[in-house]
Amino acid sequence: AVVSTQSTGMTDLELLALFTAAAVHDYDHPGRTNAFLVAVGDTKAVMYNDRAVLESHHVASAWYLLTSDERYNFCSGLSTTEFKRFRFLLIEAVLATDLKKHFDFLAQLNAKTVDGEGMDWENAEDRILALQMCIKLADINAPCKEFDLHTQWTRRIVDEFYQQGDNEAELGMSVSAYMNRHKDEPRDPELQLNFIKHLVA
Repeated sequence: AVVSTQSTGMTDLELLALFTAAAVHDYDHPGRTNAFLVAVGDTKAVMYNDRAVLESHHVASAWYLLTSDERYNFCSGLSTTEFKRFRFLLIEAVLATDLKKHFDFLAQLNAKTVDGEGMDWENAEDRILALQMCIKLADINAPCKEFDLHTQWTRRIVDEFYQQGDNEAELGMSVSAYMNRHKDEPRDPELQLNFIKHLVA
């Protein structure tokens, strides 16, 4: 069994869910933002009712893959109870990467660590919050990488933004901030500075 409680950290099942979430949290990403998918009425937006569209898609698609073939299901040795708990934890972790909820999670963490008595590792809700914060940190950690690697990832993200901007222009939509390749390229450093200042730091 992998559900034995540890007094100083997450359970083995929680760690399994966390590592799995890290692997699948952007699975089958279409290279467009939630806002874009909602604005154009994409089928994913309709399916997930305009809420956490991409995050819901990532975890749902990964789950379908996991359970589509016994060869992929590395959780087949879990009990029914463990399997259900694993699915719950995986969903909680991946949905936490929705940046719309970023400051809500920070407020919860601060309430525990700054204003409160700290994390209670015997409390399942506190451990879930820790799990969610871990995946969030991993999701936005590009500026913490070695500079050349950070620059490579920044270029890829900016290219993806410009592709969405092109798509928006083709559809007669207003081009989103930082996504107009004809106007915003000199602002790449500003984009990263804002990202670091307002989200990472």
